[in-house]
Amino acid sequence: MKKQAVQLYVKLEQNLQEMKLEMARTEYPVCENGKETELSRKWKEVSGQDIPDRDRISEILKEIIGQGSRLEKACKKEADGAQVLLEDKNRLLKEAELLDQLFDSYGQVLSHLKEKTAEKAKYELMKEQIQSGKSAERVRTEEKRYLEEEKRLTELKTQDHSLQKKLQECRQLLQELTEDQKEAVKEKTEKEIVLTEKKVRIQDAILQYESINKKQETLNKLAEEIKKYLNHARIIKEKNEILQNKNGEIIEFLKQHEDVEICINECRNKKQQTEEKMRQYKELDRQENRKEQLKEDCERAKKEAECEQKNYEHAWAEYEMKYQKFLKEQAGILALTLEAGQPCPVCGSREHPQITLLSDEAPTQAEVESAKEERDRKEKTRDIKVAAFRECLAGYQAAQEICQTLQMNIKDAPEDGFKTNWKKIMQNLGQTFAETEEQLKQLEQISEKCKALKKNQEQIAEQSVELERKERETDQCLTESKLVYTKVQAEYQTAKEKLPYETIEEAEKHLVQTVGALEQLRKNYETVTRRLTEMQNKEKELEGRSKTVKASALQSQKEAEKKKLRYEQVMKAQGFADEESYHRKCMKETELEEAERWTEAYQRELQELEANRKLLEQQLKGKERKDIAQIKQEMKEASEVLEQIRREYMRLHNINEKNREIRDNLRRNFEKNSGLQNQYEIIGNLSKTANGNLSGSAKLDFETYIQRQYFRQIIRAANKRLIRMTSGEFILQCRDVEKLGSQGQAGLELDVYHMATDTIRDVKTLSGGESFMAALSMALGLSDIVQNTAGAIHLDTMFIDEGFGSLDDASRDQAIRVLNDLADKDRLVGIISHVNELKEQIDHKLVVKKTDKGSSVSWSV
Repeated sequence: MKKQAVQLYVKLEQNLQEMKLEMARTEYPVCENGKETELSRKWKEVSGQDIPDRDRISEILKEIIGQGSRLEKACKKEADGAQVLLEDKNRLLKEAELLDQLFDSYGQVLSHLKEKTAEKAKYELMKEQIQSGKSAERVRTEEKRYLEEEKRLTELKTQDHSLQKKLQECRQLLQELTEDQKEAVKEKTEKEIVLTEKKVRIQDAILQYESINKKQETLNKLAEEIKKYLNHARIIKEKNEILQNKNGEIIEFLKQHEDVEICINECRNKKQQTEEKMRQYKELDRQENRKEQLKEDCERAKKEAECEQKNYEHAWAEYEMKYQKFLKEQAGILALTLEAGQPCPVCGSREHPQITLLSDEAPTQAEVESAKEERDRKEKTRDIKVAAFRECLAGYQAAQEICQTLQMNIKDAPEDGFKTNWKKIMQNLGQTFAETEEQLKQLEQISEKCKALKKNQEQIAEQSVELERKERETDQCLTESKLVYTKVQAEYQTAKEKLPYETIEEAEKHLVQTVGALEQLRKNYETVTRRLTEMQNKEKELEGRSKTVKASALQSQKEAEKKKLRYEQVMKAQGFADEESYHRKCMKETELEEAERWTEAYQRELQELEANRKLLEQQLKGKERKDIAQIKQEMKEASEVLEQIRREYMRLHNINEKNREIRDNLRRNFEKNSGLQNQYEIIGNLSKTANGNLSGSAKLDFETYIQRQYFRQIIRAANKRLIRMTSGEFILQCRDVEKLGSQGQAGLELDVYHMATDTIRDVKTLSGGESFMAALSMALGLSDIVQNTAGAIHLDTMFIDEGFGSLDDASRDQAIRVLNDLADKDRLVGIISHVNELKEQIDHKLVVKKTDKGSSVSWSV
């Protein structure tokens, strides 16, 4: 929480710096003759404050934004007026340019009219040629029809000659096919009956072959079955031998590894011990590294604290020097305010004959206060660094104690060279652990294999019985299959002797040949018949086509004569005396089209030019050209004015937008500052509470508060034995928080509750014997709680040094009884004492005697 409080304080400072940066970005829309306005002076005054005044800042910033908005609106209105003036100038320029274009167009139209008038003779000649060409074109249409009909007549005559030739060839071929058909009918009648009878006989034989083949298949199956049974019997015998050999190997292996479980237990114990040692050494390694890191942090924190101490001393000396100078210069400072005829604030005199002058090195009050603030800041920084150094030092000392405790807890640790050898010891332990783990893995595999082999022995016995049963069944099946095979083989030989062919394949081959011959005989007959029918149909088709072509040729000849007469009539009607004059006047189609296009274009352009001339004369009537350069110059000046106004408008607009953004950012910063301030106050109080620094309450930090929970558990466990030792006279209890003092650290104080008188008193009021019993009970209670909360830790041994001499006989008997109970529960309790009465109550004693040659030790039972 202390860190969170520091973080919140840093965030508050960062937020304050952000607000100051935002306020420094503020711009003012106007400035009076290069001097600051009243509004800008107010803003600089309020923005220079250490703690910004939210209401005052918002009020002045609102006035700045309002002033900027008014100037922006005025500038926008001025820009709109300049824009209207520029648009008027632009409209005048477009009108002048359009009028200039009209004058230029009028001159071009007059020039084109003059050129077209020079081409009029060519136009007349071209029209005459087009008229003659069109007349020739009409005659050429009739000529084309006549020539096409003549060509068609020639084609029909050629087609009729070709049909007559084909008809003759068809009739000759038809006669040959008629003779072939007669021969095919004769052959079909003679051979078809013989081949059909042969086919029936072969098909009957094939049916018998199929019966024979079925018997052959049955024999093959029986032979395979007999072979399978023989093979099965052989396999059963081999499996039985394998099982017997395997059983012998299993018995031998189990005999060799009878003590594998004992070896596994020993190996597991060794692994567990090695693993525990490795864990202790690893924890020691981690704590040593942590201790070294804490040592470096401690040294670094010490250097930083020393540096900050020097900075603080320097700042303190600076402040003291300025403060002393300031005190010495008080007379000079007061003299600055003296006026003639006014009383002196020190002596009251109205005359000031010797005014003390202020020296050049005299500091101002602001400088003294600044030096004081710097001194306080350095002092605060120094305290923070010193606290950090103490915290690091406490952590380093705690780490040292932890490392020492871990070294003492490691069994069989080397007495000399511990710090230099423990890395090597860890390496050796790791190697030992890996070897032990590998050995354990091998032993476990052997153990699992032994278990599996025992199961295999049972399975082998079951498999042996099953194999004997299968062997008997196989012998019986083999005998039955041999009898059936002999019977079927005799039937097969009898049926095979009655067949005409050796094999069914030979019979099927003759059947295929016979069927093929029948099929070929029928195909030959059908082919000859089909070709004869096709040729007869072709003859009829050719005769019909010949008649049609002859009729068409006669009709075409008549049409040709009519079209020739029409051609000659049209030629005379179009004014041509003969074919020679007609052909002379003929024009190509492309030439005629080109001439028509040229004349049409000439006439159209001439009409358009006349229309444009009349229109332009009407538009330009009473008008003159204007000075475009002058209009452009005026337009340029108006544009520059507009651009200057727009720049000013954009400047004001950007300033206003920036100031509005600053206003919004400041609003968010003030809201954020308020939230951070509330959090800082809450976290600060929580931090003081957790660290036991909250004024008006007990100095109980969070760590002590947690320790109190375990402390109560230890007290409850201690009271169980303390009640027996004191015969229920008193018990211990943790002092309540309400009764803790507010001076110094507190939280783990003990009180004594007297059960007879129902009173509570300080533990320091206990007598020597009572204090010994309370301490012994707390030690035993701590042992119980540690074992209960940390299952891997066992406190099996306890030594008690002195204290029994302060007990009376009854109390000593109670204490010994409790310790005997502990010893009965697999614990070793050692008592170091010189009390003679105690010796008689202890069964096993290690007696130490002092002699001239030194001390000697002996056991007494």
